Amino acid sequence: MVLRKSKTHLSRVIYYPLLVLGLLLSAGPAQSDIVDFQRVALQDGIAHYTFDVDLGPNEFDTVRLHRIVREKHEGKPVATIDGIFMLPGAPNFFKMIFLPSVVSDVPPWDQSIAVFLAKNGIDVWGMDYAWALVPPGTADFGFMEGWGLETEIDYAEQALEIVRTIRRASGQGNRRLHVLGFSYGVPIAYGIAGNETQLPPGKRRVKGIISVDFDMKVEDGLDRELACISADNGQGAIDGGSFVNDQGFVLTAIGSLAEFAPDDPSPIPDFAGLTNWQVAILLGAMDAPTWHFVAGEFNQFGLPTGLQFTEPELWIDLLQYVPFYLPRQAMVDVNTTRCGQDEVPFDDYLGNITVPIFALGAAGGAAPDAYTPPLTSSRDIEQLTVQFLPGDLHALDFGHADIFIATEAEELAWQPILTWLTAHKTERTFP
Repeated sequence: MVLRKSKTHLSRVIYYPLLVLGLLLSAGPAQSDIVDFQRVALQDGIAHYTFDVDLGPNEFDTVRLHRIVREKHEGKPVATIDGIFMLPGAPNFFKMIFLPSVVSDVPPWDQSIAVFLAKNGIDVWGMDYAWALVPPGTADFGFMEGWGLETEIDYAEQALEIVRTIRRASGQGNRRLHVLGFSYGVPIAYGIAGNETQLPPGKRRVKGIISVDFDMKVEDGLDRELACISADNGQGAIDGGSFVNDQGFVLTAIGSLAEFAPDDPSPIPDFAGLTNWQVAILLGAMDAPTWHFVAGEFNQFGLPTGLQFTEPELWIDLLQYVPFYLPRQAMVDVNTTRCGQDEVPFDDYLGNITVPIFALGAAGGAAPDAYTPPLTSSRDIEQLTVQFLPGDLHALDFGHADIFIATEAEELAWQPILTWLTAHKTERTFP
C-alpha cells in the first residue's frame, strides 16, 4: 500500500509521516530534490521507504534510496542498534538482491537480508544507482560518456549524507554507518572510505566496510588478466562511441522465456539444443569464466537440472528484474583498478583506510578470499568464506548471489553479518 508521494526541495521543510525532514536543509546537498517518496507497509511492523533524489542538473542524475526499518507505529521507527548502507551489484536493483521477497512470490515475505536485519534492530538503507533508473526506450546515451566510478562514488557519498540526515530527523542519532558493498558495490564502498581519510574524523560517515564477494584489487593471475582484457575491450567500445552496455534486455528476455515458455527450445544460437529453462539455469550456474552466480546441479551430460542452494523459480523471477543499461565507463574503471597497470584515482587512499572490515565470500563466487582488506591500514579485519566442497570443485560450490538468495542464506551469510554488526556497534576507527 503506497501511502504518500511527494516532491520537494531539500532546502524546504517537508513532512514525512511523523518525521520532520527539514534537517535536510543543514546537511543535505544544496541542489538535491526529493522527487518521489513512498512508504509501503510490509509485515510485523516493518516498513519499506523509498526516496527518489535528484543529485545533479541532468535528467538522469537521480538515485533511489531505500529504507527498511521496524516502526513503533506508522512513520515512527523504533530505536535501532545500528545502521547500514547497502550498495548492490551490477546489473542489480536494491530490491533484486537485498529485498527479493518483494520481487518474487517464491520466498516467504521475510526471506531477504534487508528484512532480516531490520527485524534484528538494524536501520537498513541502500541505493539504486542512477543508471538503474534509466527507462527502456532511451535513445541518446551521450549522458553516460564519462559516467564512471568517480560518479558512482560521488553520488553514493551524497546519498550517505542524506541518509544520515534522515536518521537524525527520525531519532536515530548522528552515528556513522557501516557500508556494505556487494560485487560492483565493493569498489564504491572502498572509494567512499578512502576519500573520507582526507576529511577530519568529525566529518566522516563510514564506520565500517562489509565487502561481499568482490575485490577492488586482485592478485596477479587470471582475475587480473581478465580485468585487463575487459578494461581494454570496454575502452575500445567507448572510443568507438558506445557508452552503454544494454545486455540487460538479453537477461530479462532469457528470464521471461524461462518463465513463460520453459520447455520450448531456446532461440539463442549459442544455446542450441537447450530449453529456455535450461538456458536460464545455465546462465546462473556456469563459471564465466572463474565464478558463478548460483551453484547448479548437472546431469551426466553436463546439462543443468536445477540449483543446489537457491530455488530455480526465484532465480528466474529475479533474472527478469534486471536494469536494462549499464555505463561502460564505470565497468572500465572497475576493471582498470583491478588490472593495476594504469594509474587510477579510486585507490589513491586505499592504504589510509582504518575502519573495521568484514569480507564475506562464496567459495564458488568472485572473491572467496578477499585480497584488498590487507592493503588497507585497518587493524580489525575479519574474513569468512561460505564453502561446502573442496577447492577443486569450486565450480559447483556456493555462488556469488547465493549469499543473498539461497534458501539457507540467513544461517550461512546474514547471521554472520548481523553478528559482526552487533560486535561493531561502537566505532573502532583508528585515525
